[in-house]
Amino acid sequence: MRKGNSAHSLTPHSLTRTDRLGWLLYDFANNSFSVMIVTFVYPVYFKSVVCAGLGNLGDLLWGINGSVSLVVVALLSPVLGAVADLSGRRKMFLVISALVCIFLTAQLAWVGSGMVFWGMAIFICANIAYQTGQVFYNAFLPDLASPQEMGRLSGYGWASAYVGGIAMLLLSIPFLQKGDPENARLVFILTALFYLLFSVPAFLLLRSGRKRDNAQSLAALLAAGFRQVRKTLAHLDRYRQLARFLLAYFVYMEGVSTISFYVSIYAQDTLGFTLAELVRLYLVLQTIGVGGAVGFGYLSDWIGPRRSLILLLVLWSLVGVGAAAATSKGLFWAVASLGALCLASIGAVSRSMIALMVEPAQQTEIFGFYGISGKFSSAVGPLLFGLISHLSGSQRLAMLSVGLLFIAGLALLVRVEEPTPRRAAW
Repeated sequence: MRKGNSAHSLTPHSLTRTDRLGWLLYDFANNSFSVMIVTFVYPVYFKSVVCAGLGNLGDLLWGINGSVSLVVVALLSPVLGAVADLSGRRKMFLVISALVCIFLTAQLAWVGSGMVFWGMAIFICANIAYQTGQVFYNAFLPDLASPQEMGRLSGYGWASAYVGGIAMLLLSIPFLQKGDPENARLVFILTALFYLLFSVPAFLLLRSGRKRDNAQSLAALLAAGFRQVRKTLAHLDRYRQLARFLLAYFVYMEGVSTISFYVSIYAQDTLGFTLAELVRLYLVLQTIGVGGAVGFGYLSDWIGPRRSLILLLVLWSLVGVGAAAATSKGLFWAVASLGALCLASIGAVSRSMIALMVEPAQQTEIFGFYGISGKFSSAVGPLLFGLISHLSGSQRLAMLSVGLLFIAGLALLVRVEEPTPRRAAW
């Protein structure tokens, strides 16, 4: 690296393979929380054990879990992103959020039957910490790759996450193969240990990114963060294409987040999957997701992220409608496999598209607004599913509404232009 006060920015020239390895390892580690706590084990445990006897009200309560946590994250993301940009302490914020999430994940082990308040409170706080950390993690991407490699590195990150999910599932099989939801308590502790173990190398290897000579207090940084956010909002008309993309992203991510939150509950309640069958399903889906993330990452670099997203949303529309219409486990396997191919891919391609649209000096802040769009949509989607399921008594009708969200997101995305890179190739 160059030395002196004029060289405080880390660029793809100066970042090494070690930095990228640290970045990928963090995705490998933290997906254990996403898979086991957000998507797979805890949703089933929450509805069948914590909310035992409450019926479809459990669907609504689970939706509230996601909505409350993600609304908080949506409100915090741009301010914390601006603070990270101004202070140069992006890595510090990432480490703190991860450690808080790890601690709270372990606390889920003592949540038992009827402990609805604690089951919701601990999950909400853990998910806030996890999702906030994603803002800081995502903001490293523009420093780690050139525009020509953004899509594939983002895809590798999602693939690494899926490999981590597979590893976590394999480690959990001895606790889940008997189909006893009570064994999930041990899985929560195992998930926390896995997250911690594989995050430590990332904390050591990954550098902070753009350095700033800033000795301001935290309160001063927060105040500056709010001022920077107000300034960005006041000039949002300069980012017309960015605003259009964030609106489309808001709509289609409602569908993605809803499927992620409810797929295990839907498979168990509507199609009769046992916990052991869900383990096998998720192992296959995680494996498919690895190929999808890498493949669509390369496709994004080849044909552009916008065209790739259009293709993905066409496929997602088929997933939403197909899941609602599935009447057999075999058909659901086929639909879920297509969804797995698209799940990591849509996140990877969306992340690379936003990375090509941001100004380097505001990348964490803009990723914060990207987080707002995704988190608010993720808050609305699960709550919508829970309300429709509770009021109608039909999870199929709730799932059909998800398919309509993808169609609406596709209609909005076609109005967005292909992004022009804001930084030179290297």
